[in-house]
Amino acid sequence: MNISFKLMSSISFEEAHALFNRGFEGYLVPMNLSLDTFVGRFGNDGLSSALSVVAYDGTDPIGFVLQGIREVDGQKISWNGGTGIIPEYRGRRLGYSLMEEAEKRILERNVSVATLESLSENKAAISLYENCGYQVEDELLFLRANGRIVSQLPELDGYEMVRIPAAQTIGSDLFPSIVPWQTDANNTPKLGGEAVLIIKNGEVEAACLIRKNCTFGNETESITLFQVKENGNEDALNKLLSYALEYDQSINRTTYNFLKGNGRAISSLRASGFENTPISQVFMMKTF
Repeated sequence: MNISFKLMSSISFEEAHALFNRGFEGYLVPMNLSLDTFVGRFGNDGLSSALSVVAYDGTDPIGFVLQGIREVDGQKISWNGGTGIIPEYRGRRLGYSLMEEAEKRILERNVSVATLESLSENKAAISLYENCGYQVEDELLFLRANGRIVSQLPELDGYEMVRIPAAQTIGSDLFPSIVPWQTDANNTPKLGGEAVLIIKNGEVEAACLIRKNCTFGNETESITLFQVKENGNEDALNKLLSYALEYDQSINRTTYNFLKGNGRAISSLRASGFENTPISQVFMMKTF
C-alpha cells in the first residue's frame, strides 16, 4: 500500500459522497445518504471539508474522517462526525493512521477538547479511539415513548413555563458547553430547536432542549429531547418534561444522544413510560 492523506476540500462533494457511503457499507448501522443529505451535514452539523481528512492508496480514496470545530467560552472543541474505511481496506490498521492525521489538523487550529460518539456495540471502534487517547465519558441513550402518557398535564402550582428559541441559549450557562455535538444549542437552532424553562420566583429550576416536528396550524407530530439541566427539584423536573414533551398529546417522543449521567431525568422519563430502543452510543473525549 502507498498511503497518503489529503483534505476533503481537495475533492468534489460528489467524490466525497461516494466515499462516505462506501466507508459505511456493511456497518452496524449502515448509512447510505443522498448527495443532498450528505452535503447538508456540513452546514447543519458544522462539519468542515477543510478539516476533514481523506486517506488514499495511490490515487484511490479509501477512508476518511469528517471533522468540525466550534468555539465555546474561548475554548475550541472539535467533533469527529464520522470515520469510515471502504470494505476491502478494513482490518489493515488504517484507522489509527487516519485518526493521527485528523488530530494534526485540529491541533493546527488550537483545539483543546476533541469529542466523538461511537455505537456501543462497535467494540473495535471504541478500542481504536481509546488507543488514540480518547476516554468514554458517558453512555448515550435513545429512548422513546409513543402515544398519550397522561390525560391532563399537572398543575403548575406557582411555576412558570417559558419557551424560547434554542439560539438564545448559546453563550449562556443554561446548558453545559461540552456535550454530544448534535445535542448542543449551536446545532438545534438549525433544526427548529427550542429551550423550555420552568421558573419559580425568578429562578430557573430546570430546562431542556427539544425539537418539535409540526406544521403551523396543525398538532405536534413528534418531539425530540436533546438535553436536560436541573438542580435537584424533582417536582419541577417532572412538570417540565410533562409540558415540554406534551405528555397529554398522542405523539411520538424520542431522546437523541441523551446522556445517561442525567440520572434524575432518565428516572423521570422511565417512570413516564419511556423505553430503550435498540441503539445506544458512547460519548468519548480527549483533552490536549
